[in-house]
Amino acid sequence: MKDIANNLLSFLKSPFLPEAYSPIKPNTFLILLILTLAIIIPYALILEAAGMDQFDHKLEELLKDNKWVVAIAVIFLAPLLEEPIFRLHLDLKISSIWWGIGLSVLMLSEVWWPVVLIWMYLFFLTYRVSKGNPPNLKYVIWISSALFALVHMGNFTDFDYGKYFYWVPFMVGAQFVVGLVLSYIRLNHGMKWAIIFHGVYNAVLIIPAVYFYEGLT
Repeated sequence: MKDIANNLLSFLKSPFLPEAYSPIKPNTFLILLILTLAIIIPYALILEAAGMDQFDHKLEELLKDNKWVVAIAVIFLAPLLEEPIFRLHLDLKISSIWWGIGLSVLMLSEVWWPVVLIWMYLFFLTYRVSKGNPPNLKYVIWISSALFALVHMGNFTDFDYGKYFYWVPFMVGAQFVVGLVLSYIRLNHGMKWAIIFHGVYNAVLIIPAVYFYEGLT
């Protein structure tokens, strides 16, 4: 576990584009999942203790009438949409960037302002790559992970940005961490494994939530 954690941290400090992707080993997949959950779950509990539960979460509303439809969407559809938008372009190819721009249109119904930021970022990236002068890959990874996190503000209903703007980084901090892990997987093992990891991570969180919600109704 220590070696895998060190590899992840080393890569995020000095990322690089590999010559070829390698299939992820089952134990590496499992350890990365455990490490991610070991950060996310305590973080969520701390936020709840700090009062973040005062904000309505759209998931709770959706679970009322569409429990398993929501679960299927979160486990299968979300990774298939979000990974091409936020991770495909990490290979710094023009075609990958345009896929992200096109698919991001489908997210406009959720929350518009992060999508505008995504477009600004991806068009800037297109310009830099087309000129043969792409930004440092480290910045690309961290910015894409931050945008991935911000788009999840759409999970909260009627959030007052003017009054509670200082909560935003904390509310999406978990998604930022997940974005970094997914970036590591995407660049070392390919998009397929990033999508699979994203789906498994979501399943670990949503399936207990569905059962827990059913227990309350």
